Amino acid sequence: MTLRRAEVHRIVANGLGAFLSRVSLDDHPAKTSDGKFVGFRITALQGDSWRGVDLKPGDVVTKVNGFPIERPEQALEVFQSLDIASELRVGVERDGVPRELRYSIIDP
Repeated sequence: MTLRRAEVHRIVANGLGAFLSRVSLDDHPAKTSDGKFVGFRITALQGDSWRGVDLKPGDVVTKVNGFPIERPEQALEVFQSLDIASELRVGVERDGVPRELRYSIIDP
């Protein structure tokens, strides 16, 4: 799947807060039985912008482009780096099974 650079740029320019307003996350991060951070569980996706994206409520987002997103500053840094990235890779656990979603970011 591909994403258009202009659209990625628009999303990054609007800020992480605007992006996160379209996704609801569980109030508490997903953790292992011994308390280690796993990721953030999606509880809902709002709007049509998620059409064609293989995410659904219950998925746990574990990494973005290979980087952890445990702390807010990590998430912000990864989000801003998408403006010049050549792809978007999202690490996800679905029903306990790890997966990686890949999207090429292309110029017109």
